[in-house]
Amino acid sequence: MSRVIGVASVKGGVGKTTIVTNLATTLSKMGYKVLAIDTNITGANLGLHLGVSSRNILTIHDVLKNSIDIKEAIYKHQLGFHVLLGGIYLEDLNNTKMSVFKEKLNSIKKEYDIVLLDCAAGLGDEALNAINSSDELLVVTNPELPSVADAYKVVEYAQNNWLPISGIVVNKSKDGKYQDINLKDVEEILGKKVLQSIPEEKEVEHSVNLKKPVVNMFPNAKSSVSLQKLAYKLVGKEYKEEKTFIQKILGFFS
Repeated sequence: MSRVIGVASVKGGVGKTTIVTNLATTLSKMGYKVLAIDTNITGANLGLHLGVSSRNILTIHDVLKNSIDIKEAIYKHQLGFHVLLGGIYLEDLNNTKMSVFKEKLNSIKKEYDIVLLDCAAGLGDEALNAINSSDELLVVTNPELPSVADAYKVVEYAQNNWLPISGIVVNKSKDGKYQDINLKDVEEILGKKVLQSIPEEKEVEHSVNLKKPVVNMFPNAKSSVSLQKLAYKLVGKEYKEEKTFIQKILGFFS
């Protein structure tokens, strides 16, 4: 059965696109047929994270203009999953109608096990059309009170509209003494379980600059392990960390 998971937040810059690219990579490696869609039509950057230029390809903007069939704009990424990218130029916004997105998505979602929507920040029409096209939401926040307060707006909207929440992802977590708010506080404020905490690491920044998912570039980094655990939890499977040769040797002597 196909699942459409909207990766959402009110606050921008919390790491939604990073989470989408790494979930798509991990779930694809697990054998699932995955489609990642950039629904942030006014600030599309999924392609930038994946090293794919939208200059000479069909995008979600072409789909939303009703000029092409959605299948024509879907491409297979070299990491195994499919992508529907957004255009990055101002002219791409002309005559786009996000209101038709759900209809377009419904025509192809059954062809995939999991569809990941990289939602726009906020709760404007652009974000809400993507959220309302989702079967469930993954709400992303940072461990800061303003970010958590913004996340509550998404949670409240979902509850008011009978939209299931898969869980909360606390991204860019820091060491306790440098962190504004702990995970228990996040759960208490939002009234939802924190599905996964992802540490803030330089490896994530490096991978974004290299335009490749961190789980692919630095698979043993703490952030990569956390993102892989998140993917496994989403599909109800147990994650078993693969130890490096050095870790195996140290484990043997301990």
